[in-house]
Amino acid sequence: MKTVTLLICSALVAVASLGGSAQLTHAAAGSLDWLGNDNYVRCLKYVSALSRGDAAAYDRGRRACNRQYYPGHPGYDY
Repeated sequence: MKTVTLLICSALVAVASLGGSAQLTHAAAGSLDWLGNDNYVRCLKYVSALSRGDAAAYDRGRRACNRQYYPGHPGYDY
């Protein structure tokens, strides 16, 4: 009986600590204003088609699109 009580108490403590550690704010996806830049989106689609699944080639192309359509824009990874 003592073991069952200890098990129940430890389970309650575990559930309470898990619930207390959860964040109360929702996750944000970030700004989607870049979708309004048709030329930039077209450039990304072109780069995606040319890279054919090669991650390094896609990254180089994405950086080129960033440099072309967002020159000197802080916060963008060139």
